[in-house]
Amino acid sequence: MAPPGVSAAPDTRAGAIAGSGADAGSSALLAACNAVTWRAGVNYALGTVVLYTPNGLYYKVVQVAGNGSDGTTPTISTWYWAQTTCAQPGAQKIVGGYYPNWTPSPIRIRDVNARYNLIYLFHAVPVGGSPGTTGAVTFSAPGNGRGAATNLKADIQYARSTQGRKIILSVGGAGNGMSFPNRSKSQTFVNSIASIYTQLGGFDGMDWNTFEADQRPDTAEMIWISLELKKRYPGFIISAPPAPWNAVDKEFCRAMVAAGAMDYAAPQYYDGPGLNDPAYVADNVRQWVALLGANRVVVGFGIGNASNYMSREQAISAWNQVRANHPDIRGGFNWQIHTDEEQGWPFANSVAPLINP
Repeated sequence: MAPPGVSAAPDTRAGAIAGSGADAGSSALLAACNAVTWRAGVNYALGTVVLYTPNGLYYKVVQVAGNGSDGTTPTISTWYWAQTTCAQPGAQKIVGGYYPNWTPSPIRIRDVNARYNLIYLFHAVPVGGSPGTTGAVTFSAPGNGRGAATNLKADIQYARSTQGRKIILSVGGAGNGMSFPNRSKSQTFVNSIASIYTQLGGFDGMDWNTFEADQRPDTAEMIWISLELKKRYPGFIISAPPAPWNAVDKEFCRAMVAAGAMDYAAPQYYDGPGLNDPAYVADNVRQWVALLGANRVVVGFGIGNASNYMSREQAISAWNQVRANHPDIRGGFNWQIHTDEEQGWPFANSVAPLINP
């Protein structure tokens, strides 16, 4: 994205999501436990939960020999160890990540770093291309190089029911804006979301990822759609990833929140000139908090070597400034999970622990 007066780079559209209602996004999303960081050669007692930092996952000792876990490595010995989930007791802020469906060999959803407590399925796109011919959207599975497509439905439900994560369907993205000029098109959209919901076995919300160039949002109809989905699926989450500086985006999010149709907004601080500057992030987040309230704002990060993306250190600095200014900020998200994995999980292992200490 780009500040006012600057042409935006092609936008990979990431956003953020929360739990339904003012406090739902702060509730614990994973089973609470007391985990320790795994160390080589240590013999752990039965029932001990460890964080295995090489992959960011938690494991529990389920069998012991005469010497506890016998110094084994969690990822090698499935007799001693079983993968589990863990959250420290207390309120949890959102740690979200986007999971694009264009990656040929993505990590399976159930194997995503355990510190992500919310995963966005990116992305459902309009039938007929932007701005949509009928109102319907379709969703395609990701690549199956590691079994992500074959196991998609099962992994989504495992993530929701066993791991305690939220799964959100993101609609739109760069080049996939949508318009809703009438109720008929809006109803068709709702029906298509319901169809994808059934196809995937259920999910926890929808991300309005539809901020496109000069296309203004059809706010009244998008409010109706969002409330209709919330009525159909109790607890359903609605969010959006606006451009941080955009006045149209700000008014859309304000109106949606005021109508009870959006749980929170997540400005994207990446992929545009100056958006990776921690000082700019801190200053701009103040504007969003003034508009919506801290518990309605999530901070969007992008860590990478590309231009206008943050370094690990910049992301840490930005979050620390935001958290100091707004202790009740709702959380943060990362674009994208696959990049985080490729880089050794800098967001999950360095920023997420600051979001949920």
